[in-house]
Amino acid sequence: MELNVASACAGNQNYPLLVLVLLGRTNSGKTSAVNTILGRREFEIGVKTRQCVKRHGWVDEVRVALVDTPGWSVFGVANTKQVKQEILRSETLSVVGHRVFLLVIPVDHFSRRDRRYVEEHLGILGFDVWKHTMVLFTWGDELRGKNIEEHISKSGEHLQKILDLCENRYHVFNNKEADSYPQVSQLIQTVRLMFHINETGVKSNERGQQQR
Repeated sequence: MELNVASACAGNQNYPLLVLVLLGRTNSGKTSAVNTILGRREFEIGVKTRQCVKRHGWVDEVRVALVDTPGWSVFGVANTKQVKQEILRSETLSVVGHRVFLLVIPVDHFSRRDRRYVEEHLGILGFDVWKHTMVLFTWGDELRGKNIEEHISKSGEHLQKILDLCENRYHVFNNKEADSYPQVSQLIQTVRLMFHINETGVKSNERGQQQR
């Protein structure tokens, strides 16, 4: 049985609060993604996030809350204990509404070490976290004419393993786009479809949608 994105996302006015928790390594583009989704410069780029911060807004008449979290470092620069404490605290900031974790991964090299740190930090939220996680690729302008599928296929097994854990759910942001609305709108639709699939088990075979 197929499901159309538009029909799955109908009735925006009655849809409950959508909570997006952004997780990722340092300098992955989490803060820029928050600004892009909210459509305003909520945070200064380049300022290190040291604790969870929650902000609210509207996208396509859907109420959204975004939780920005400190990033972990694959080179041991960040305070690992503090980062993990803040990741756990992000749950307390997102208990109301429909929550999804956006795993922010830049469009660059993704190594075995990157994979290990992703699994370690998301793992503290419990095994079930992957059911509610999708990858948000940032630095989309670095694709330089390639599509995201080409990038994924050339990135190797470690990135693919993470995508497998997320049931191949992903979206890509180009934060340098003059008009960011289309890509943000598509993200919200994809997230809402993800909730619908989790609740009903119905998937679609169209590009950008989910499959069994």
